[in-house]
Amino acid sequence: MDGLGQWAIAEIPKEPQLYQVWLSSLRLKLDRNLEKLKELYKEPRDTYGDRTFRFYITRIQPAKSTRIQWVWELDCDREILHVDCRPFFRLANVPRGRLFLSSISVDHYGHRACSENLPPEYRYEWKVELTPPCALSVEKYNRLVLKANVMSARSLLGLPHRTGNCEEVRSALYQVLIGTAMRTWALAHDIPLLEQVSTPADISDRLIELGRAMLYIALQPMIFCKYEYHLRQPVTCSQERFQWLHPEVCVQFQTHLEDDDTLKACIASLIAKIGGSPRPEVKQRTFAISFSFTHLSIAKISVYPDGSVDVRHTPALSFLPSFFATTSSTPGISALIALSMVLDNSHILPSQSNSTLIGGPPLPVEIWHRIVLNVSSCSDLKTLAVLSPQSRSAVQYVLRYPHIAGHRLLKPLSEAVDPCWVSPRWCRALQEDYHPQDGLHELYSHAFVASRDDQSGLSIQVAPGDPPLRPLSRSWSERSSSVAGLAKEGQFDLIPVDGIHTLGWSVKYGISRI
Repeated sequence: MDGLGQWAIAEIPKEPQLYQVWLSSLRLKLDRNLEKLKELYKEPRDTYGDRTFRFYITRIQPAKSTRIQWVWELDCDREILHVDCRPFFRLANVPRGRLFLSSISVDHYGHRACSENLPPEYRYEWKVELTPPCALSVEKYNRLVLKANVMSARSLLGLPHRTGNCEEVRSALYQVLIGTAMRTWALAHDIPLLEQVSTPADISDRLIELGRAMLYIALQPMIFCKYEYHLRQPVTCSQERFQWLHPEVCVQFQTHLEDDDTLKACIASLIAKIGGSPRPEVKQRTFAISFSFTHLSIAKISVYPDGSVDVRHTPALSFLPSFFATTSSTPGISALIALSMVLDNSHILPSQSNSTLIGGPPLPVEIWHRIVLNVSSCSDLKTLAVLSPQSRSAVQYVLRYPHIAGHRLLKPLSEAVDPCWVSPRWCRALQEDYHPQDGLHELYSHAFVASRDDQSGLSIQVAPGDPPLRPLSRSWSERSSSVAGLAKEGQFDLIPVDGIHTLGWSVKYGISRI
């Protein structure tokens, strides 16, 4: 890599005064070139000029391709040097020589990144100055919420300190799914941009859609079976970035929730939206999530018939792991999965009627539990759910466990997944950015004990989906495996390649016997 990018920094003066003169001159030159190119076109456009010109100017950020292996950008507005479309160095203090080359590294999710060992004086800095939140909103929060009502997630939800087996399985799988999302270019590119975003309206639509998908997956039953899983709502167009994710849960997208007053103002806005909402979902108890990707807070808002409101919430909890994380668990992930354990998910089951109920003395719930534990087909479980209130209760219980391709996940395994399966060589050749750091593939892959109907002793391993071999990827595929030890392999889309998502978000699985 010696010499790569050296041309990009050779012309940048080291001395501060000369740097300012150089930067002003470069900005003036680029502005003049833009004005000259604009004269050639009658209407505003994203790109002025084309490849037949000596140069062209575009709003579209350049990207790597089979012909372009490195991208170097001089950001004259924010004074940053970008490498492969990610911010790296302060333009006024770019490292030189060997330090420059050693600073270009790969993070633990496989994306081009600044080395962790780079001294901070060289690292980029573009955090926006926060706009003070509405003083009236903060005042309203202080009036409605007592300090004693800020508590841990498990206290808020009335859950015991120890987690049960079902919650552990859900949490382990969800951590893997978040890890696979961290491998997507949408998160790798857009999450650093959030540092300079001051309002929810400035968050990109594709990031909002990805965030909504991450929350939706955690709160709903994790049923990833053919024709069963899909996101039921389109991407939001609301500038307020407020949505309902579940009959009992809404979310407000926000920025910089680590700031105390911003969190207070966000919770106050949620209180106003829930208290004045005509939606039938607004019941005496509603859970409201303040979400900024890096942090989240869960509030329980109770609205009583006399108009009084009781609000309790968690502090801002870190949600997405750092790109250099060594563990996939975060307090926000744990809190979100804990919330999923107290929600009523009967809305996904068919409604019961007198014509479907079984006549005669009802079977006890305990008997139904034994029956449904030997059934893993989602369609069969839904059929059983309409037979009696007791069968419905048993089905709701087992559907809290994750299901993949008709297999119920029962327990996370401690054995690591083969890294050659997680990141096969043909993927590395196809996707130049597909290079996870050795030894950290456990951040986005895991294996689980599974069962299917009356078959036990099965294992399912999960990892990021492989890139499609065709321009149009399928939303679901399964085939016999040629990998040693695996009987079947499959892949499904959590977000398909479509519209604003040019790369999508997919997950693959492998089935074997233990």
